[in-house]
Amino acid sequence: MKLPLLSGRQVHAALARLGFVEIDRRGSHVKMEHPDGRRIVFPFHPEVDRYTLKGALRDADIEAEVFLRAVK
Repeated sequence: MKLPLLSGRQVHAALARLGFVEIDRRGSHVKMEHPDGRRIVFPFHPEVDRYTLKGALRDADIEAEVFLRAVK
């Protein structure tokens, strides 16, 4: 599945809707954690590369379809 081109702000908002909270921000990278222990790190850039986002979602065990429903 091809992900849309999203900004770091949109990714952050979608993950927050899924229950993730920001725990750290170093430089341009944001680390978020879910209450069940899953973590995700992504670049907070004007455009997040689709391949990078797909890998981050895979590492955090978030299905692309679930993430896309949270994007508004």
